[in-house]
Amino acid sequence: MDEKIDKKTEAALMKALENAKAFSQKLQENKEKRLWKKVDIPCSLYDAINGLTRAEMDTIRKNYDFKNLSALKKADLAAELARLIPFKFKKVIYTLDQSRYDFIKIIIKNSGVIPDIGISVTNVEAFMGFSIIFPGLYDDQKVLFMPDELINIFSQIDGSELENIVQRNTEWIRLTHGLLYYYGVMDAWLVKEKIKELTGQEVDLLEFMNVMSFACDFYGQARCTPYGYQDDRVFDAKKIVEEHRMRPGVDYYPFTKKQLLKAGDPDYVDKTPEMNSFISFLLKYYKLSDRETNEIALQITNMINADSKPTLIIQYLQSWMEFPSFEFVQQLTAKIMELYNNTRQWVLKGHTPNELFQEERKYLKPLPAEPFKIGQLNSKVIDLSTRTKVGRNDPCPCGSGKKYKKCCGK
Repeated sequence: MDEKIDKKTEAALMKALENAKAFSQKLQENKEKRLWKKVDIPCSLYDAINGLTRAEMDTIRKNYDFKNLSALKKADLAAELARLIPFKFKKVIYTLDQSRYDFIKIIIKNSGVIPDIGISVTNVEAFMGFSIIFPGLYDDQKVLFMPDELINIFSQIDGSELENIVQRNTEWIRLTHGLLYYYGVMDAWLVKEKIKELTGQEVDLLEFMNVMSFACDFYGQARCTPYGYQDDRVFDAKKIVEEHRMRPGVDYYPFTKKQLLKAGDPDYVDKTPEMNSFISFLLKYYKLSDRETNEIALQITNMINADSKPTLIIQYLQSWMEFPSFEFVQQLTAKIMELYNNTRQWVLKGHTPNELFQEERKYLKPLPAEPFKIGQLNSKVIDLSTRTKVGRNDPCPCGSGKKYKKCCGK
């Protein structure tokens, strides 16, 4: 009976997942259709904006912080945005980093229009949210274009001064992403102070926040929240902030500028000696590609930072691979303990548990170096040598000779 229920539940879950996937795909298709609409090239700023939805116009209005326009009808709002944007466009250009600056230069070099090169929907929407670049269909081909009025403004201000600002912004964004990679959440003022310390240059808070506002929309690596800037992997910013406040005597770990710039890369994984040792251990038993080992390293680092218990990490690994023996699980668990205690954690301000253990005995206790007992891995324990469930009155699989309920099943 239980087996039938399990099968029915499993079938229902699979069906729900399939439906969710289909719904997500449909939403993506509808978004694509909405973005790529017929346009005339060259296209004026008014015509480009007038082809948007009301919601898209409101995004532009909010990004530029235009007041007293929300009650206007759609056509009137398009006209007002087209009139006002050129006056504030210079400030938006001054928030660009190197990759977006270079991309705009390519479009301008090609008379304001290029074929779609596979840019993500998120990036298109971020550009469109500041009315810089718009998507469209021209001669049945997907294109990205820039209105003539804005090309002229960009060309007038382009030069060594803008290039210096772009380099500065690139460094600000990369350092912020690096700080959040290790600290999880930071107040905007504190990020600004850290960047000032690392670069040796004054940082205007408002300029910095304007730069990060566009960067958050475009890259998606960080978000601005009531708790400050947070890494996009963070689920519970409040908890991290509270943990930081619990340790007023602990400074943020002093990473170098080079370390933070490296950690600011979207694909970065901190390959510590312990992580490399863990990966080497797995490679003795399994044939894994670099992509797979990077994914495992990334997910385990994220799980440790999300305060997941080691048992959950083991369950995650079981979704990737079959464990060959009980001895393997013991060794694996010991490796995970070592990794856990030597991973830089958001709640510890970038320190590892081992680094803070001597200083913070009352707050923190590193996980034991010895392996977890098998009974801790799962409430439904499996004897991995026979692949069968262990009953409470069965001999304990650890080999003690005692019943499971009197030994590891306690």
